[in-house]
Amino acid sequence: MTIVKTTFILTSLALLTSCADNSDNFIKKRLPVEIYELDIPTTAAINQNIQIQLKAQATNGCFSDLEIEFIETNTRHYLFKATGLFQSDGTCPHNMVYQDTIIIFKATMTGKHFLQTNEPSFDIRKDTIDIN
Repeated sequence: MTIVKTTFILTSLALLTSCADNSDNFIKKRLPVEIYELDIPTTAAINQNIQIQLKAQATNGCFSDLEIEFIETNTRHYLFKATGLFQSDGTCPHNMVYQDTIIIFKATMTGKHFLQTNEPSFDIRKDTIDIN
């Protein structure tokens, strides 16, 4: 009877550990993704709504929920950066993930406004809008 109980316990333990969730290999975090296309006007009027169109992309199907942020880094200096939620247990589908966004910006000061798209590790683009 002891051999049967020992065998049952060992078999049960083997089954439980083989079916256990391997969460040590699971990754879930927000990571930077590239803004690869944008349309920014070169001039605009003060207090006018300025429409800026942007497109971001992630390199594989482990990304979802792509977001583009518009951050004022200094007076009349702005940054567009994109992130995506990356979730993987080690294998990712080989497909691109895209997000189109329109940001409405209203300048309240005249003069040149400087916009940077992306941060290092991606191509950085710098644009200027002249506000009259």
